[in-house]
Amino acid sequence: MVRRQWLNCWLISLGMVVLEPCVVMADSALLDKLVRAPYLIAPAISSDGHYLSGLVRQEDGTSQIVVWRAPDGFGTRDQLPYRRVDIDWMAWVGGGRLLLSTEDNGLVLYDAHLKRLRPLIEGRGPRPNELPPVLLSHLPDDPTSILMQWEDPGVAGFPAVYKVNAITGASEKIISAWKPVIRWYASPAGEVRLGEGFEGRQQILFASRSDGSWKKISKRDYFRGPAHSVLTVEAGGATALVLSAHASNTRDLWRMDVATGELSKRLAGHKYYDMSSALIDPVTDLAVGALYVAEATQQLVWRADKRDELKLVADRLGVKSVFLLASSRDGRRSLYRRNWRNRPSSYYLWDKETDSLEQLPEDGDVDVLPKVRTEGVSIRVPKMKQRMHALLSYPETGLTKKTVILLHGGPVRRAQDRFMPYVSLLTAHGYNVLQPNFRGSSGYGERWRKAGYAEWGRAMQQDVRSAAEWIVDEGISQPGDMCVTGGSYGGYAALMSSIKDDDLFACAISLNGVTSLPHLIYYLSQNRFHELTVPRILGRLAERTLRKRSPVYRAELVHTPVMLFQATADHNVPFEHGAMMADALAKHDKEYEFIVLKGAEHQLRREADRRIYLENSLDFLNRYLSSGYD
Repeated sequence: MVRRQWLNCWLISLGMVVLEPCVVMADSALLDKLVRAPYLIAPAISSDGHYLSGLVRQEDGTSQIVVWRAPDGFGTRDQLPYRRVDIDWMAWVGGGRLLLSTEDNGLVLYDAHLKRLRPLIEGRGPRPNELPPVLLSHLPDDPTSILMQWEDPGVAGFPAVYKVNAITGASEKIISAWKPVIRWYASPAGEVRLGEGFEGRQQILFASRSDGSWKKISKRDYFRGPAHSVLTVEAGGATALVLSAHASNTRDLWRMDVATGELSKRLAGHKYYDMSSALIDPVTDLAVGALYVAEATQQLVWRADKRDELKLVADRLGVKSVFLLASSRDGRRSLYRRNWRNRPSSYYLWDKETDSLEQLPEDGDVDVLPKVRTEGVSIRVPKMKQRMHALLSYPETGLTKKTVILLHGGPVRRAQDRFMPYVSLLTAHGYNVLQPNFRGSSGYGERWRKAGYAEWGRAMQQDVRSAAEWIVDEGISQPGDMCVTGGSYGGYAALMSSIKDDDLFACAISLNGVTSLPHLIYYLSQNRFHELTVPRILGRLAERTLRKRSPVYRAELVHTPVMLFQATADHNVPFEHGAMMADALAKHDKEYEFIVLKGAEHQLRREADRRIYLENSLDFLNRYLSSGYD
């Protein structure tokens, strides 16, 4: 059923604040399903296999942390007084103890056996305005203790390593902080073997010696590389797992000798795609597989027993593949995820002793969400031998005449074939959605990623045009039957397309988009380790060039209607980016709408903000792309 719905938001049109609610048209029942959080998020299993935890959606739309006994104990679950927005991370330690790193209350420990929640650290622990704490090892052989790092009071801005008694909360500093190390890596047994630091653009790795001293084992330019992305130290402490383009264009999974920094064995790699992570066996603490993203997430598993387990669970469910999330230390119980294209993921608990496969709770109406067809396509781009990969999604009934070019943020990220409420909404209302992985995107090797450095508004922008031209060349849509939209960097690129590509696009939508490159670079330069972020944007470009590549300074050249969304609590792209762009468009009498998301963050965590974004975006598209669909 389609009905008119009223939303409470601020709408600023042509520079004037309209106090009335926004009026939009949308399928209300579908929106209700798409804007809500999944019923269960981030399930995890305790190391002893007795308990499960996760974020469960409440009646008010927020997600709350709950703990229940495995299996079949969800009906008597314990609800902790923390929401998704209150925590940075959570992890099971010491059997049935759940460790939470909270925004305001530091480290908190929940003992599921005793049903007791308390602050973890006695005395001086990590503080909210300092470096965030990191769990280094839950010390499986010493379940009463955990190994962590947080900021050293004596060396501001750098972390020390602490051993914490999970029973008493007492902590002991075992390694003091020293520059330039910002991240420590320990073996599962708790031996701190690696330290990682940065000096400008130089990534430096240090290894521990038997006498307690440290030696430099690696120093390399983070951009010219190949840099080593350390994942973990393996059992025994002699080797570490790293991602590196050491012997190819793409990042492979390597085993590194901790003592020397030499990459000793290539464990997994792909000709076209970067490896993204390793699959670790919780019993042996050794790598048994690796993951990468082609159209969707794929896994390479080289240990036969793990391959057999994955196939067994997939066969039981009647699907092609499932993904192992975690297991108890004894391997008796394992948690699996099944990915869907048109709905949130499903989760399953397999008990080997009883040979039972239990599905964890989820929404009962997810099967009625509209189905989306998605396929990978290859697009030629100027001055590159490598072709651009993109995802084309469309309604189950087939391609239509209207297309939305959806641009991902980052820009060192990538689009992948997975459930996206925005894509589901658009395809359900008769739009094709093309998501190009333009130059600068991650996952396609070093050359493709580096081809985007200092190319905001130029080569990367040309790739957006190439994607739209491909749609026209394929006979899917005609110029004027397309709009461009995106968030963060994607919002920036959408605004640049409204300036440079109005012959193709009928409109543009920006969510928390960058509008001024000089302002962004200044903002990032105030952050720690800005040498690792700013050069990707700045390169050797002059201030004049940065202004020419900034939508806010070229607003007089905007030739399409524009919709701007900007969050007031965005710490990635400050609110003034949207406000300045709205003022510039008003000054030049352009057709635009500016919706202020009061109190929202860069990622729209609140259901109300997601509703405003989806509903108003759809209404805007319907007004400017009306042809080709009944």
